[in-house]
Amino acid sequence: IGAAKGVAHLHEGISPSIIHRDIKPSNILIGEEYEAKVSDFGLVRSGPVGDQSHVSSQVKGTPGYLDPAYCSSFHLTPFTDVYSFGVILLQLVAARPAVESSRSNASSHIIDWARPSIEKGSIEDILDTDLLIQGCNMQMMLKMGQLALRCVVKVPKERPTMTQVWQELEAALKSVDDHLLPPQPLDEDSPTLMISTADKATSHRINQLSSTHHHYSYSSVSIDGIGLERFHVDIDSMSFESASLRCLETSISLDEGFSIDHPVVV
Repeated sequence: IGAAKGVAHLHEGISPSIIHRDIKPSNILIGEEYEAKVSDFGLVRSGPVGDQSHVSSQVKGTPGYLDPAYCSSFHLTPFTDVYSFGVILLQLVAARPAVESSRSNASSHIIDWARPSIEKGSIEDILDTDLLIQGCNMQMMLKMGQLALRCVVKVPKERPTMTQVWQELEAALKSVDDHLLPPQPLDEDSPTLMISTADKATSHRINQLSSTHHHYSYSSVSIDGIGLERFHVDIDSMSFESASLRCLETSISLDEGFSIDHPVVV
């Protein structure tokens, strides 16, 4: 959101406007307080003024982030930066290079790779595996993916402005925050629970375990109907903790009647 605000300021907060032309992850830096800073202004151009719809320019930028409309027409507009930012949004969701070469030497752009899954709402099919393991809000990830596809449509004028991009991201984040349940207070004997997904089945399993007096942390996600779950249990000097993504049907029985009997990641 911070990076989008920065680019929007270049487009709409300065007269004449400035088009960056090289928006990519390595040109978005993080400050001491984790604020985003847009950097590297070596390729910037002044944007259209007055009744102009574009400025003519030789194609400059980084492959993978270059707007095809700009490459084919040499017409540079603020929407050129919007396209590049859309690619970055997809990378944030999928943790994948903008252009990836397969073993057959055929190049695959992240847009073509991600589009089918996003259009059918299956964001988990392309989601960064680290986010799948650690847990994230799938609704927010899907909204980011859908916004990214709008940023990279072929016709530049049909793309959102950078101001609309950061406003929609901020609104989506606020919507997600508003729907999060506040943490429930726990007494000293209650287990410590960390739930990264909010499905009813997960909540039910956690509630069943909450009657015990063990410290337990849990996260879960479902991929193609296969539940991937990880857990950490501490009972006195005994410790059990999952690590890798290997889904097994496992039953673990512990003292005092505590048991786990469902698919777990070990």
